[in-house]
Amino acid sequence: MNRRENLLHAFEASIVSDPLYSRFRSLPVCQELAERESMLLYSCFDMRSCAAGEVIYRAHTESDNTMYLILHGRVAVSSPNQDTYTHLKAGDVFGLFSFLDSERLHSATVSAEADLTLLSINRSYFNVITLEDPTLGNQMLRFMFRLLTRMALKLESEYAAMHEFALARRN
Repeated sequence: MNRRENLLHAFEASIVSDPLYSRFRSLPVCQELAERESMLLYSCFDMRSCAAGEVIYRAHTESDNTMYLILHGRVAVSSPNQDTYTHLKAGDVFGLFSFLDSERLHSATVSAEADLTLLSINRSYFNVITLEDPTLGNQMLRFMFRLLTRMALKLESEYAAMHEFALARRN
């Protein structure tokens, strides 16, 4: 084996042995990924821990264009007037819209309800990846699209449930 192959094996071994990678790999959004693609995507993220009660960002504040994927724990998502309207758990994502749109302010306040483990990536690092390694950038784009699709399907289901609830109250 040459030096490059040794480095590649060491890189793969360090990721596979990481317990957070196992958690990442088990998320529904990662189920369709090949092992190597999953490892490469995981290596693009930074890990962040938050204590219960910590506010990650507030509604109507400027974004640093970071997207977060929850690996462990729960967050509360609140409206600008502090009404909690949803809870997110492992496998859910937040900050994606302000990640995609650099001019967008945060539309909600997000705070940790329990100790939290997040994977994050900011837009400037994502831009570097897409320029330096177009193949990896393309994989990351497809992953973002999967996350966005899952968010849209979840919202569609929630809207349908609210509609049914509203119709039931009228009758």
